[in-house]
Amino acid sequence: MLMMPEIIVILTAFGVLVLDLFLTERSRWILAPLALIGLAGAFAALYMTPLHEQMLGGRFVMDPVAWWFKVVFLLSGAITILISMDLLNGKTGVRIRGIGFRGEYFTVLLFTITGMMYLISARDLITLYVSLELATIPLFVLTAWRRDDARSGEAGLKYVILGALASAFILYGMGLIYGLTGSLNLDTIGHALTPGRNAVFWLAIAALFAGVGFKLTIVPFHLWAADVYQGAPTPVTAYLSVASKGAGLAFMFQIFFRMLGPWIPDGALLIALFAASTMTLGNTVAIVQHNIKRFMAFSAISQAGYFLMGFLGPSSAGVPAMLFYMLVYVVSNMGVFTAIVWFANETGREQIEDYRGLCRTNPLMALAMMVALFSLAGIPPLSGFVGKFFLFSIASQAGFHWLVAVAAVNSTISLYYYLRVVRQMYIEPGGEDARALPVSRKLALTQAVLLLGVVFLGLVPGIYESIHADTASWLAALIR
Repeated sequence: MLMMPEIIVILTAFGVLVLDLFLTERSRWILAPLALIGLAGAFAALYMTPLHEQMLGGRFVMDPVAWWFKVVFLLSGAITILISMDLLNGKTGVRIRGIGFRGEYFTVLLFTITGMMYLISARDLITLYVSLELATIPLFVLTAWRRDDARSGEAGLKYVILGALASAFILYGMGLIYGLTGSLNLDTIGHALTPGRNAVFWLAIAALFAGVGFKLTIVPFHLWAADVYQGAPTPVTAYLSVASKGAGLAFMFQIFFRMLGPWIPDGALLIALFAASTMTLGNTVAIVQHNIKRFMAFSAISQAGYFLMGFLGPSSAGVPAMLFYMLVYVVSNMGVFTAIVWFANETGREQIEDYRGLCRTNPLMALAMMVALFSLAGIPPLSGFVGKFFLFSIASQAGFHWLVAVAAVNSTISLYYYLRVVRQMYIEPGGEDARALPVSRKLALTQAVLLLGVVFLGLVPGIYESIHADTASWLAALIR
């Protein structure tokens, strides 16, 4: 059954919620392993799911692109659960407290994963919009999870207001598209659209791009990111930085490649300008940040600019490059956030200067965080370099050599501000109160696996070749 992975995640979410009602506080530790088992079961079902099949009258389709996106969503959710386990217990004596409400926390997290998985398989506007809301609304709840924390409440309020505005833009754009074509099916709309000088068509595209720009943190729709990243619980920030971006990328793929594929060349210059401004603003503003979560927010904004480069070429080349870089970004970014979550839980601190001397208090976390930061900067032979190389190649083949030059300069700028954190960890001496910081076995194992993933994806390009082989021939049919 094509929908079995989604059904398993939904059943796991309800199972966690119901089981939580009958568990004592001491036995609630079992909820995290249960959620992980559910995600593992969903991945096993996904692995056995046949491709090029559809159900519900073509409204739900499984294809290679959907398969790889779902792998990214399940991986992001599993890592988030792993790095949340220590923080759920909390610690006395530090400012960062436990998240609390474990059953509800895992349930909401699993529901947003379900929405993202439905999103990439949707083939009509209604299913697409409902899936997007199912993926987005739980994120508003997770951001404001700490009810007694003013910053978390403020972040949730800002996120829900701007998120509602973005959803309104998307719904308005979809309404205009339906009015122009009289169809809800994405492929049918792609064949029926004849923009010409139709101002309504371009208004619909502008509304859709404004909405997806919010999801992907594209300049100038990025203003929510820094405050939301800083105010949300740190594991939620980690999840927002990868899964939310993955959902935005999936939605943009659905809209622009499936529905508007023939008209992408007409707007290629505009996409290139958005990419250049996004990566430039994200990198330059990150230089002056002192809070590590705001720092990573602007890093995420800059990464969105690199993702946009994949839309400049044909889908058969751009989508595999974006999917590979999405996988690389998940592994690298979660490697950084694993260290951030652990450090905040141990010390209650979130400033970059607080990481002074980390290489002496915990060498494993310092090494893993350094390697992950270098991967985000695009240092060879790490996976970030390989991922950026493929995206840069797409822009170059499309004739946007100036954008490749801008991206290369921005990669150099990003190396400078990532080195700020490395400098604190390896060069600056620790404070007088520096002490050895322990790390739990499960968190150390998670970080070790992410570290190996960052290196492996860079040294073994077979993953990209597999993605390209799976998607290229099928995506060629989208170029009409």
